[in-house]
Amino acid sequence: MKKISLALACGIGLFAAPSFAEDGPKIESKPLEIGALQEFGQLEKGVYKIGPGNVGEIWTNDWIDHFGAFITKEAVINDRLFLSGGLGGVFQYRKPEKVDPGFYGSQRKGFFIGPTKAVAEYHFGDPQNPYLTVGSGMFMYKYNPDANDLGEYLYRSGAYPGYTMTGGYVLVNSAAANVQGLKTSLNLGNFKADMLLTTETNLAPLYDWSLGAIVSYRIADGLLDLGAGVNFKRLIPVNPSRTSKHTLENGYFTKDGQDYTTNTNFYGHQVEFYNNKHTAADSAKAAALQVLQDTVAAVTALDRVDNKPDINYYSSAGILAMGRASLDLKKVLGSEIFGPQDLKLYSEIAILGIKDYPIFYTKMTDRMPIMVGFNLPCFKLLDLFSVQVEHLSTPWLNNTSQIANDANPLPAFPLASDSIASKTEWNDLATKDDYKWSVLIQKKFGNYITLSAQAANDHMRMVSSRYFYGPQFDHNEITVSNDHWYWMTQLSWGI
Repeated sequence: MKKISLALACGIGLFAAPSFAEDGPKIESKPLEIGALQEFGQLEKGVYKIGPGNVGEIWTNDWIDHFGAFITKEAVINDRLFLSGGLGGVFQYRKPEKVDPGFYGSQRKGFFIGPTKAVAEYHFGDPQNPYLTVGSGMFMYKYNPDANDLGEYLYRSGAYPGYTMTGGYVLVNSAAANVQGLKTSLNLGNFKADMLLTTETNLAPLYDWSLGAIVSYRIADGLLDLGAGVNFKRLIPVNPSRTSKHTLENGYFTKDGQDYTTNTNFYGHQVEFYNNKHTAADSAKAAALQVLQDTVAAVTALDRVDNKPDINYYSSAGILAMGRASLDLKKVLGSEIFGPQDLKLYSEIAILGIKDYPIFYTKMTDRMPIMVGFNLPCFKLLDLFSVQVEHLSTPWLNNTSQIANDANPLPAFPLASDSIASKTEWNDLATKDDYKWSVLIQKKFGNYITLSAQAANDHMRMVSSRYFYGPQFDHNEITVSNDHWYWMTQLSWGI
């Protein structure tokens, strides 16, 4: 890590050096930018608190209210070194709301305040239209200009365990990833390329370094826009023993041609669930699972190495890949009655982990979200009317509980008593979250005010009244089943 820190320091000094080579550098101070937003709406139906040690809770008609304010300042030194920084805060109540006057209640406003942007960036070539920029800091990153809610998988998803995110502390107009590290951008007309070296500051294990590369190419004056990218997530682990824990809770082995996990909770929760159903068929399932659990217990208890199968371990490191395409049908029609965002058909597909692992991650197709969107024609009456749908068929919940609680890169194992996560079969709620949708309407009034409305069944997570790791969101996405959804309105302004 000392070598990495030294490289970062030398790199920043190299980029900044030309700006200060002359006495009395030219400094241009940009006007202070101020913005604010108010969004409110309602969770019509959703689920909170699915995770180890907890039973999920269905909530309906749950009111949501967020308020945010932001300031940003930028300065340019010698026309080439761009320095910017911003502070902001979003105020909201934790979910689910708990009526209690003490610490364990949630009837107090949560203040999420901190830097929104802190970037030093050097421009090569024309300072206003550079062919190359090199910078570092904390910044919002978005590679898919058409993804208004769903999509943007490379930096809003994980492989092991598999998860995807939308929104954040703000739910509407929040389709970018907050990243920290180094970024280089190459702009050669229709061809653009970004390379990022980022550090993990959202979900444990913290501080691991990821290397990403994204390219795009515009054809026929933007009629077709193609893009592809890869993210070597956690390529450089800061603490390898956390990125891949060598413990029985995170192991697997093969015996007599069958794969087993050494995390016995996987079998134990199922055994208890099926035994509690008190039917002959379910008791038979429980008995078969008990045999597997007993085999694991016997193997892990062996002392002699020559009689014991090799135990391997899962890792939260993985390779994420993405491809996207956008077709602007206005370019074919050639009419001026449409707005800039009208009649765009676009799609993004990703692989959230190229490597397969036994038991939990056996099929790459289970880790391939596919998003398709279309911007309906608004004829300049609205600025945007976006409809997006997504399909991701995975046998596991979109949940980060294992990585948060025990640093295990495993899917969530619902408790046997959780009748929300497991109704007819154990973990069958995971079969009801394959399809997602989102509708966003947006209208700008001048250059300063924007009114937006969004309805969705997406990957929203709310700031939790129970969990406090990372960004402090709920383990699980809130809208899971097909009948779960929410709506939000947002009024934002900026000068």
